[in-house]
Amino acid sequence: MGDPATIDDFVGSTVWSETYDRVSFRLEHTLGTGATATAFFATRTSPQGISPAVVKVILPKIVAQGGETATIVVRKEAVALGRLNERIPPTPFVVRFLDAGTIHVSGPRQGFDLPWLAIEYVHGGVEGTTLEDRVRFSVTQCGYAFDRQRAASAVRQVCEGLAEVHDVGVIHRDLNPNNVLCCGFGDAELFKLSDFGIARPIGMEATLGATVMGTPGYISPEQGFQIEGGTTAVSDIFSLGGITFFILTGQAYFDSRSPVEALVLSRDQQRRSLLDCPTLCPELRSDPESARALDAALARATAPEPSLRPQSARAFAASVLPWLETAEPASSVVPQVSMAVRARAAFDPPSWIWSVRHPPGDDRIVHSVGWDVDGCGLAAVTEGLAFWDGTHWLSVSADDLPVAEGVRFVFRLDHGRWLIGGDHATLAEYSRAGVTRILRGPDRRLAFTCGSGDIADLAVVVGTLPGYPPQLCALSGGRWLKPYPVEEAATLSAVSRIDDTRWLVAGRGVDGRAYAAVFEPLMWHLHRVATPEARALVACASLPERETAVAVGSHGAVVRVEHGQTRVMHLDASPNLAAATIDVLDRLWVGGAGNLWVSSAHGEGWMRVWRDAAWHAPFISIYADVGLVVAMTADGGVLECRTRLASVGLPPIVTSAS
Repeated sequence: MGDPATIDDFVGSTVWSETYDRVSFRLEHTLGTGATATAFFATRTSPQGISPAVVKVILPKIVAQGGETATIVVRKEAVALGRLNERIPPTPFVVRFLDAGTIHVSGPRQGFDLPWLAIEYVHGGVEGTTLEDRVRFSVTQCGYAFDRQRAASAVRQVCEGLAEVHDVGVIHRDLNPNNVLCCGFGDAELFKLSDFGIARPIGMEATLGATVMGTPGYISPEQGFQIEGGTTAVSDIFSLGGITFFILTGQAYFDSRSPVEALVLSRDQQRRSLLDCPTLCPELRSDPESARALDAALARATAPEPSLRPQSARAFAASVLPWLETAEPASSVVPQVSMAVRARAAFDPPSWIWSVRHPPGDDRIVHSVGWDVDGCGLAAVTEGLAFWDGTHWLSVSADDLPVAEGVRFVFRLDHGRWLIGGDHATLAEYSRAGVTRILRGPDRRLAFTCGSGDIADLAVVVGTLPGYPPQLCALSGGRWLKPYPVEEAATLSAVSRIDDTRWLVAGRGVDGRAYAAVFEPLMWHLHRVATPEARALVACASLPERETAVAVGSHGAVVRVEHGQTRVMHLDASPNLAAATIDVLDRLWVGGAGNLWVSSAHGEGWMRVWRDAAWHAPFISIYADVGLVVAMTADGGVLECRTRLASVGLPPIVTSAS
């Protein structure tokens, strides 16, 4: 690369991985420039497939100031953050580190190397990609910031992400609402710490020059005034206090007109009150006791003296979350935001950008996938469990699995937490910490082949035993209810929760026709519903918050249950369908071998949106959000669709295969 006149000269260039063979990143365009680095949207290309990424290149002036120290700091950060990937599955609350290297730049006198880091690209959607975007979107649409339930979720995830960062020996040093990235929607919303451009490993005193770095209003006094003792992990706790105030009000905790004034205010003992902010949600405004308790917790977190603050991110969470989680659930924020999303998201197939993240044809056979909203997922495969991290298939240790080679299904419970089921009537909760809970069914001869729900609340799983009718086995509060033998069904292939108390089950009847029924486990009641002419239904999907579920199967058969009403449909040409999902716009996505279709809202009108005859294995799982669809085949192929709405101004990754 020649001597760059401006940072824009990097656009269009390609950097090669120094770690992985035949892996490159093409820098497509700039996303923004900070104090130490410029971020580029990049296309990652490898023998396994194509995926979006963000590449951060350290600015030439920083390298000039810091010399070899700048490179050492970046490399140490890469090593430290790379440790977050060592445990599989990796943490969902920190952007995933992908790669690092250097770009050689030829100067007028001599060349020099600019360090770069590559991290995952986070799909934000129409509400925005950063925490600042989403809080301001809520204020604009609803008149106030996050409600208690949503705020509790955001604080919990940010704290857990920061705790994991501190656990591997890294201080972030620039936590602020723009450095928390967001994806997903509603209860599945995910928050990820990002922008470690000025982070440094704990114990390393070298800095990138003498300039004070960080975001005014969020950096601690010891960092801003360079007080003796320097920045420590507790400095990040100060930033957490400011972020939490912003989550709840959409306003800065230290309301100042200049960076110097913000630092002066941070050393003052006086703090703003949540109740003084008109954009505080009505739930907290009507509960002044909780609001004042939160005021006290935030004042402690931002105490000028570091020793007076909570000494860890988890300790901070423990001081805040009880005052947020005592609220009655249900706020008007989510439905109002949903309406805004509907108004802004267009049903526009020409804007869709298709890319192959992983080609089909692996030896592994994928049975089911528990997707997270960042497009990663834990899968039940022939060998037990495997994790798709967005770019690679990763093996999951089977050391503590109760049925290492008999895992039949995976169901996502929460970010980084899944329900797995398998042989010997085994259910288990699984997370990054491994198996955290095991439940065995009363009849150990059964194999649990599919299921959904939470075993701490209410869950339904299908138990099978050759020669016997399939059984619907339900748990309430971790206790098994009386199993329900389904005499009319020869097989049950899928089950999905319709609402708080009802499940849609699907399969094949003893009459040789497609079978679907609504099961109420607490009432021990099963009601068969109408189905199209087909051999079997093989997959289910649902949106419980809208009391909607669907089942799909052979001959293009579709059954939709919504608010107690059942509707049956057929796709033209009667394709065999093996996967389905419903996005938040009420569009139904279905897939078979080498094909994907989508309906408009409520299943009206079908369109084939992707086709490739070379993909022989059927799609068996689909995840869909506004502007993002990820589909997986039975042989490990991964196809992704993004819209230009979700990646504003970004160039296409690859052209459609349709």
